[in-house]
Amino acid sequence: MWGILNTGILLAGIAGATSNSNNTVNNSKLQTWWHDSGEITRSPVQPSSVRQSHLYSIQVSNSVDQTYYDSFAYQTIPRNGQGNILIPNDLTSTTTASDGITIEAAIGMTMSWTSFLYSADVWVKLHRLDGFGIESDTFVIRPTTLNLTTSVAGGDLFIQVPYSERGSKFSVEFNDNLFDFRDGCSNPTCSYVQDTSASGPYYVDEYDDSMPLMGVEPLDSLLIFASPFEDESLIPDETSDDALVVPEGRISGLNTTEARIVIFKPGVYYATATDYLNLSSTVDWLYFAPGSYVKGAVEFHTTSALIQATGHGVLSGEQYVYQADPTYGFQNHNVDASPLRMWKGTIPNGQKTTWVVNGPTVNSPPFNSMDFYGDTSAFSVACTDYKQVGGYFGQTDGMQAYPGSVFQDIFYHTNDDTIKLYHSDVTVSNVVVQKGSTAPIIQFGWAARNISDIRVSDINIIHSRWNSNGSNPGIIGSNNLYDPSTASTSATNTSTADTY
Repeated sequence: MWGILNTGILLAGIAGATSNSNNTVNNSKLQTWWHDSGEITRSPVQPSSVRQSHLYSIQVSNSVDQTYYDSFAYQTIPRNGQGNILIPNDLTSTTTASDGITIEAAIGMTMSWTSFLYSADVWVKLHRLDGFGIESDTFVIRPTTLNLTTSVAGGDLFIQVPYSERGSKFSVEFNDNLFDFRDGCSNPTCSYVQDTSASGPYYVDEYDDSMPLMGVEPLDSLLIFASPFEDESLIPDETSDDALVVPEGRISGLNTTEARIVIFKPGVYYATATDYLNLSSTVDWLYFAPGSYVKGAVEFHTTSALIQATGHGVLSGEQYVYQADPTYGFQNHNVDASPLRMWKGTIPNGQKTTWVVNGPTVNSPPFNSMDFYGDTSAFSVACTDYKQVGGYFGQTDGMQAYPGSVFQDIFYHTNDDTIKLYHSDVTVSNVVVQKGSTAPIIQFGWAARNISDIRVSDINIIHSRWNSNGSNPGIIGSNNLYDPSTASTSATNTSTADTY
């Protein structure tokens, strides 16, 4: 932590601090990164490019000097600029079938984020690219309980982020950039209404009293992810005989490699809309270096007792259509079992297996975010410093907490069950949630079950909205019964959740 004197000196000198364009830093105090292939567009970006924020520019200064270094501002948008399509890469294959997105694309919603590593207090400098001059009463930082020190100078916002070994994840929101979500009808399948795009769905000329306010969210969200430096034990040796360093660009050969460790160094990688990271049985460790951006989804086939996915890069599902199904030509397929998950694997019978996840950001999952199969009774997840953004599609849920799992220091943007507590002996702590319409924040599952020893703490819900009972609303939910014949008329059900 900086002392009071040093903090005061920096606040006084903020306006005159050096600002270097497209200049990053990598030292013991601070690491930022950049992509020269950034594209600012509402259309799909090129395979070797990264979508860049159209509205926000971010720089970070460490405690050693007052130089501000660039930190790339990523962006994700509903449907990734492809429209509601059924066939990969065919922008004409549109459908009116629901993909869980209602008005978000029509009103032009976006979500930007930046990530950096730090080991001491930093200042984050935020500049609006639309010329908006930020003043002290024009913004809010969520969770509001963080009580971060801020300053405004020259129309820019400066935020002090104290160092924490658990990192910091927060949203910066502006008063001029908010959208009112209003309910449009009274039946269970109704949707929100919008007055932004006359050619878009659920358009109305003007709002009236029959359209109640259901939530207020940023039109262009901005998330700041400050993470502690990676522990050396979670960084593989790229010179090891059992390590494969993937060449930048089109991903290939991961299904036949004999390597145990797969490394993505800084750069952009893509599997295409009709392929994914279908790993060979030898691979049990994926490393996403800070500054890596990997377009694809992952399936493990290892029988190792320890599986790892580490590093502060990005795994993005942006090239896929909604519910992309590898067994169906990666076309949209409205079933539950076979569409892609961002993370998938199968656990051998009788084997105690642990999956360690530390650092990655997952963007734009095209369906459920994670599912493992096989003998999951002996499977646990140790997940820390994990981020999910761009969860606009329906059924983009959070990670499932298998028995013995620990989840901490998480950011979730979801549009389905967020904290999935289907099993016993689970710990979840320090989670920030921004959520769409579908399902509750905490979900105990879709079948009767007995579970115990559930420990959940420090959950900050910065945004959540529901517009009908048909979306299974609530903070906490369990087993929505659709068949009345299976329902009980008494409260003497033997399936319980206790010790929570």
